[in-house]
Amino acid sequence: MAMDAPFTAASAADNLVLESLEEFKVATKCYRDPEIFRQEMDLIFSKGWVFLAHESEVSSPGDFKSCWVGKQSVILTRDPDCRLHAFINACPHRGATLCRAERGNVAAFVCPYHAWSFKISGELVGIADRSRYPADFPVVDKGLKPIARLAEYHGLIFGSLDADAPEFADYIGPAAKHVELWRARALGGKYRAGTPHRYLYRGNWKFQCENVLDGYHANPVHGSAYRTIRQFPERFPGADSSRAITGVRKTGEARGYPNGHGMLGAGAALETGNIPDDVRQRYQDQLIDRHGAQVAQEIVNNRHLLIFPNVCVMDNNLRVIQPIAHDLTEVYSYPMFIEDAEPEINAARLGDVQARVGTAGIVNLDDIEIFNANQTAIGAPGLEYVTLSRGLGKEEVHPDGERVGHHSDETPQRAFWRFWQQRMSAGSAARA
Repeated sequence: MAMDAPFTAASAADNLVLESLEEFKVATKCYRDPEIFRQEMDLIFSKGWVFLAHESEVSSPGDFKSCWVGKQSVILTRDPDCRLHAFINACPHRGATLCRAERGNVAAFVCPYHAWSFKISGELVGIADRSRYPADFPVVDKGLKPIARLAEYHGLIFGSLDADAPEFADYIGPAAKHVELWRARALGGKYRAGTPHRYLYRGNWKFQCENVLDGYHANPVHGSAYRTIRQFPERFPGADSSRAITGVRKTGEARGYPNGHGMLGAGAALETGNIPDDVRQRYQDQLIDRHGAQVAQEIVNNRHLLIFPNVCVMDNNLRVIQPIAHDLTEVYSYPMFIEDAEPEINAARLGDVQARVGTAGIVNLDDIEIFNANQTAIGAPGLEYVTLSRGLGKEEVHPDGERVGHHSDETPQRAFWRFWQQRMSAGSAARA
């Protein structure tokens, strides 16, 4: 077996993603090469917009959250004037990790190494044993280093390490309508993020990104889950899987967008269980009063939206896909509660997340097993490419770059990989 050629950014445009009229192929080394992973952290995560938090996680003065932009640790804070900040999570004294807590509320950050202290807005406010420094030791430039860009969009907070990143509204582009519909599910537009479920899998981060938009795998992978759901109709009302799948085949769609975003939609609402009929009706009536019957139906239709590179906005939860290594990924799944909804609705939303897509959810476990097995198999001798060609040439292409395919088409996966190739190729152009 011939050894893989060493990866360089210059090679990305040439042979890693190949598209013709007949086929769309991705090199298997994109999932298994540590050097490609390193380049992704540099050219995709460090150069673009990455999800940091939901607004409810840092809603009060003094709130903070530790998060990641690729492999870079970042602290997101809200200062006493309710302004958002995001800083590199490193003390400017000796480079120690400043904040080791995931979330909290503080008046100041104190470095665990030498006890330098900083306002939540980033300014240096204290040096332990200050008298041992020169009298004119400069302190103005010793504050926390802010990241280049921050953006808030319908309650979602994104950051970028690149000052030249486009405006977020331009980046999200025509996929924005799906964020707006998701926000409208929350009566009055306010969600509250719950404590996330967390799980690891031994596979590449892009497996989860592809899969969350994959309408083709449901029956083969989740057949046992659907049989279980049918056995407990009181827990999963309206979840006759055979009828649901038949309906999705008729009404569902897969959409790909510029900049790598994608959407998988059922074209119908998938019921969240254990909501009393009168409570469900009041919620639906409120949506109709606010938006009209047609838009209200579109609001509650099932959809998964992937905002490139690694956050998925789902009906009842947010899923953040955190790369750790080329073959190791951590996923955070945040149940999302509606601030102004009746308690029964939020209880049902949480129950749905736990039962279906939580750490031990009957659907989620199937996918994790597939990802682990994929990583093992994808390094097989002679398996140089995988194909993402379902629906190729059969899509409806809009002037704004949106592509619409059948629910089982690999339309959103191709959108992801086209932009992946573009970002990786940008690095080769910069190095030329």
